[in-house]
Parts: sequence; C-alpha cells; structure tokens
Amino acid sequence: MRRRLCATVCAVAMTIATLVAQSASSTASAAISGHVTDAKSAPVSSYSVVVFPTDRTKWLEPSRSLKVARPAQDGSFEVTSLPPGEYWVAATDPMSGADVSGDGLKPEMLEQLSFRATRVTLTERQRVMTVLRLIRR
Repeated sequence: MRRRLCATVCAVAMTIATLVAQSASSTASAAISGHVTDAKSAPVSSYSVVVFPTDRTKWLEPSRSLKVARPAQDGSFEVTSLPPGEYWVAATDPMSGADVSGDGLKPEMLEQLSFRATRVTLTERQRVMTVLRLIRR
C-alpha cells in the first residue's frame, strides 16, 4: 500500500512538473494587441500592423521579431509569439506583396516607418495593448 501511494505521488509530481515546464516554454513569448484610429481618432478597419525590432541589424534576416498582422473582424489586431525585446509598431494602409521581399520586409520601408512608429518594450510573457494612429504611405 505504501509503495503504491509513493508511486502515485511521484507520478503526479512528475506530471505536474512536465505541465509547468511546457506552460513556461509555450508562454515565454510576448504579444502586442490593440486597435487603430485615423487622424480624427475614428476607428479604422482596413490596415496592416508591422512589428519590427528597433535594432536595424535584425531587419535583414528572417526572424520571429518581424511580423505583419491584419485586423480581426472587430477591427482589433494581435501579434503573438514575439521574443522579448525593443520593437517599433506601426499601422499602415493595407500592405501588398510589393512591400515584402522574400521572407522579410524591405528595410527601406521599415526605415521610413520607424520615424512614425510607436516604440514598445516587451518582456517574457508580457502582453501590451496599444492604440495606433494610421500611417498613410
């Protein structure tokens, strides 16, 4: 009886430890969400959100740090699975394939957006909500 109880307790403890480890690794990334307004603070429903690192050396390599998101049906956006770090976040007119080269965004476009983008710092598992002003290109 005692051995059976010990084996059960050990099995439960190992299961809990495994679940905690999986949960920690799957939630270590951060997210940015929010909505977009125009110059008159009216909600915008057709746009693209570009999230990119403030470190320009990371603009050329395909990376989890470079993301483009489209709005949900309710007009909000969410960009998930971002590693912790410093980011620029910008809402632009809807992007076309011409704005994207290969797996990454064109550095020239990111450079232009960086001057008008919102700076966000993300830590592990952090979720940041923001309101972005639409940048007309």
